[in-house]
Amino acid sequence: MSEQAAERSSRKVKCPSCGAPVRFRGATSIVSVCAFCKSTLVRDGVEIENIGKQAELLQDISPIRVGTEGHHRSEGFAVVGRIQYRYESGVWNEWHVLFPRARSAWLSDASGDYTIAYLIPPQPLPGFAELEPGRQVEIKGEKWYAGHYTVMNLEQAEVVAGEGELPFRFGAGWKADVADLRGDGARFATIDYSETPPHLYVGEKLPFDTFRFSGLRDPDQPGFTRGTGLAFKCGGCGAPIEKHLTTTEVVACGSCGTVTDVKSNVGQVVQKNELNMSAVRPLVPLGSTGKWKGAAYEVVGFMRRGLTVEGIEYQWSEYLLHNTEQGYAWLTEYDGHFNWVHNAAEVPKRGAHGTQPTMKYLGRTFRHFQRATALVRHVQGEFYWRVKVGESNLCDDYVDPPLLLSSEKSGKEITWSVGEYLEPAQVWQIFNLKGKPPTPVGVAPNQPSPHKGRVGRYWLAFLAFLVLGLLLQAIFSFVVAPRSAPPLTFVAGAGEPARAVSAPFKLGGWAGAPVTVRTDSNAASDWIDLSMQLTNVDMGKAYFVRRGVGYRMLGGRLDGSNDDVAEVSGIPPGTYTLAVEARSARELRGTVQVYRSGIGWSNFWLFAGFLFLWPLVATVQAASFEGKRWSESDYASSGHDDDDDE
Repeated sequence: MSEQAAERSSRKVKCPSCGAPVRFRGATSIVSVCAFCKSTLVRDGVEIENIGKQAELLQDISPIRVGTEGHHRSEGFAVVGRIQYRYESGVWNEWHVLFPRARSAWLSDASGDYTIAYLIPPQPLPGFAELEPGRQVEIKGEKWYAGHYTVMNLEQAEVVAGEGELPFRFGAGWKADVADLRGDGARFATIDYSETPPHLYVGEKLPFDTFRFSGLRDPDQPGFTRGTGLAFKCGGCGAPIEKHLTTTEVVACGSCGTVTDVKSNVGQVVQKNELNMSAVRPLVPLGSTGKWKGAAYEVVGFMRRGLTVEGIEYQWSEYLLHNTEQGYAWLTEYDGHFNWVHNAAEVPKRGAHGTQPTMKYLGRTFRHFQRATALVRHVQGEFYWRVKVGESNLCDDYVDPPLLLSSEKSGKEITWSVGEYLEPAQVWQIFNLKGKPPTPVGVAPNQPSPHKGRVGRYWLAFLAFLVLGLLLQAIFSFVVAPRSAPPLTFVAGAGEPARAVSAPFKLGGWAGAPVTVRTDSNAASDWIDLSMQLTNVDMGKAYFVRRGVGYRMLGGRLDGSNDDVAEVSGIPPGTYTLAVEARSARELRGTVQVYRSGIGWSNFWLFAGFLFLWPLVATVQAASFEGKRWSESDYASSGHDDDDDE
């Protein structure tokens, strides 16, 4: 908002209590809290009424203050006031912002999440008692906000205090039933049931940098981040405990787990836990600091959670992390497997994978892994909500390695988070921890498969080499194709051997392959002696072959065959003649054929079989890994495709 527009729409008055100047800049601003004496001034026309002093605002880590300027959808705004609310999980701020032309909105700031919402005309809505987390509510109106929204959180908010200009009367302790909803993408809505009909606000949940803020709070201002240190004795066991962060609601004793209020009723025991679980030692000590994706985080809280499946309890560790700009995150650990967890940027959409539910989130499809009720078993350190041992949530996990998409649902809230798998060595490096990191046991739900991509690449390589081998086999089979000489007919008779000589013929093929000499005859009970000579016409070199074909009397019976096959090695390709001399006891006839066999397929099939082993082994290994992953899920008895072959 420009200074000129602000001056035209503003009105200055003197505080009736202290005389300090008080400005009403917005046309809709009817309440202004004096910055000096905290008197609450209500404007009614030209009359100014002092309805009493405001309570003190609680310390928080919001970087926003009255006077901060920002932008939404390329339009500038100025922060002119705020109401601070308390709910069961902590404290949040609703900042009243003014745009040009006296248009106003509410900028919400809770645990590092920022939403901006505008009041729209009332419309039929379900009653507060009818709502539950996960229910769909349709909001009608302009295209940019109309659609179906999911109920995410139900709270009874209580006003702590206010400051600056506000559009309605309020007072400390004033309560309102409030429902927060999420739509597609960044869409956000709040239903305020303190009015009849309920007030409906719609807008967007956006990253901090999107608003392009200026005039923010000085981060070095006392109480901004770490606030006022607080040290006292645990009400459960007397051990010393400390509170450091401004946003901390409770501190859990590291010795006995007793939970103590450090926000509203400082020192009051929220839950006394007599069971000593000091043996539960965090792998990452409280107070450890480390950098993740450029942001420095501190480990401020630790809890053990567990679930029971078929009578067996499984427990894991969760570390609460804090960063001044990014807010809170989590580091989880189970059997040496770690995940870095943060809130989901938007509400995932449901899908299906056969009978297995899926969720779509930021272009990825996550398959349902398991559903279970998780209970808090042990707590240590600082937490921004009133955590208690025994607190339970219904959890659903969906996987798309290396990511884990999780929802946690209680009676009045549903939250979505995204975890990214980390190797133990990465965690030790991030937090500069000493000693050896734990060795992971088994396969985690979202652990990246070491076989990811290998199976597909191996099958592609197998097909490529198979095609190459087939091509080479075809080429060699064509080049080294068998060439047969015309059969040479001979006549064998008594006395001098009969001689027959062939015309020159080509003998091709691969020099390393033997030459086959095949003889067929009409011998039935006689024997033929054959002397054969292959002569290379070009070089004059001769190759001799002696064979016999027919039958002889052995052991009182005829034994033999009327054909014969001989193989001769070392004969190179070329032009040859064949000369045959045949001798027999009586006249017999026959033929001799010379040829070289082509390339056989046996070597090709041996080659293909050897290649096949590589993708086969990779496929078996990948399937085994996925089998171990899903054996811990709700779908252990059903088969699962290997998603890591892509």
